[in-house]
Amino acid sequence: MSSSVLKLNTLPAGNDVIAALGEVAVAFKHLASALVQKILAPASVQAKNLTAFEEAEALRSYAASLQSQDPDFAQDLFAAADRHEIEASALAVAR
Repeated sequence: MSSSVLKLNTLPAGNDVIAALGEVAVAFKHLASALVQKILAPASVQAKNLTAFEEAEALRSYAASLQSQDPDFAQDLFAAADRHEIEASALAVAR
């Protein structure tokens, strides 16, 4: 059985530690700012609930934008939009 010893004789230089702490402080500032905005945002600013038709239309628009780059994936998205709309219609009728 053999063993390995790993020696860590190098510590970061003082300037590197200070720079890293500065970056952490900036990241914390951004996080705190985002949290405050999220908490204090009025309810009217929050996203509006879309109908199934609006969701399906948004997905169809996205699929159309991808049609030239990836036609197979676009067709899958078109089919998913159709399924979503049909499913929502069936649930509405069942109520």
